[in-house]
Amino acid sequence: MRRYEGLGSIVMPVAQQFSPDVVLVSAGFDAVEGHQSPLGGYNVSAKCFGQLTQLLMGLAGGRVVMALEGGHDLTAICDASESCVSALLGDQSDSVFPWPQEKPCPKAWESLERVIEIQMTRK
Repeated sequence: MRRYEGLGSIVMPVAQQFSPDVVLVSAGFDAVEGHQSPLGGYNVSAKCFGQLTQLLMGLAGGRVVMALEGGHDLTAICDASESCVSALLGDQSDSVFPWPQEKPCPKAWESLERVIEIQMTRK
């Protein structure tokens, strides 16, 4: 299963039902590769941030506004920002990459499954 199953199973369906006019993103990149614990340590690739941005571009007719929230590793911030801006500009070159194969911790997975179960009753 994909590491970001929650986005595809929860966030995107709810957002599509809401049918927003614009999507506003406060982009923090503490999860990107390069940030050490306790602030980061999640090792999400910069390309993954671009892929997530491309998914959001499917909402609101592609009207997505991103504001840089911050981060603590300059290289990681630059790489993730570049990937997001490329996605906003329609660059599909980074869109094909393998999703991380690690599964979340069992408790996180249980919570995600419960949220999906509840959300399915609201359709």
